[in-house]
Formats: sequence, C-alpha cells, structure tokens
Amino acid sequence: MRKALFAATISSLLVCGSVTANAAFVCPQKSVGASPAQDQAIAAAIPAGDALADVSKLNAAVSTLRAQGVSNAILVDSLISSYCPTVARNSALTDDQKRAQVRSFASRMVGVVYSLESADAVILDVPFAPSVAATINTKAAADKMSPEAWVAKAVGRELRAPR
Repeated sequence: MRKALFAATISSLLVCGSVTANAAFVCPQKSVGASPAQDQAIAAAIPAGDALADVSKLNAAVSTLRAQGVSNAILVDSLISSYCPTVARNSALTDDQKRAQVRSFASRMVGVVYSLESADAVILDVPFAPSVAATINTKAAADKMSPEAWVAKAVGRELRAPR
C-alpha cells in the first residue's frame, strides 16, 4: 500500500507539468499504467463533469473500480487525468489558477480514494515544518513504523492522556 500511496502522492504533486512562472498549463500524462479494460471501466464509472459535485457517485465509482481490481494509484491517476481537461478548457482561469485547481483536486482525490479503504478512517492533511518532519521520520524509523503510523499513534496517545 505504501508504494501505491507514494505513486498517487507523487502523481498529485507533479500534476500539470512545469511550475515555473509563465509556463503554459498542460494536463499531465497518465503515469500509472492501466490495462485497456481498466481504462474502459474507469471511463464508464467516473462521474461526468465535476467529480466532486456528487461525492456519493464518486465514492460508488471508486468502490466499484476497486472491486474490479483497479489499484488506488491507477484510480487517483485516472481521476486526475479525467478532471484536468475540464479545467484546461476554463478560459476564465489563468494557467497558475488552473494548476492550483488541479493540484487541489488531486490532493482531495488521494484523500477520497485512500479513505475508502477503511470506513472508520479519515485522512487529514497536516503540514509540518521540515525540522518537525525530520524528527517524525527519525522517531518512526527508530520504532520501525511508517511516519504516518507513528503520527497516528502519537496523536492517539495524546488524546487518551488525562488532562
């Protein structure tokens, strides 16, 4: 799962081509390979238009595709690839605004896709200063845990601590 999450995260971070000033907005190429049958199933299942407009349809599509063996990384990549052309056609947005909108969508899709693995799990995006992230990584490695698992465990301990 870590590899799939890493691939999906990298996909969302690299979305929309170059980030240099004055660079033209370009939708990303699909980076994760799906079979032709999966591509057809994905195209049929993804809600038309703004996929976030009806989260229940999006959740149903993700659940259906996962049941058909489509990996999370392919789901995220396909959702981004399907959404991007809609943003690209929006002439009211600047290229930087288009990049920001697709990145925001990509981030949200990673959360949607991965949160559906466990009905009782919620993914929170929490930024850490580089020094804090380095400390988390060091402590997680010492405990032989992923940084995500270590943070979840630390927060759980803190919430159970008497006040």
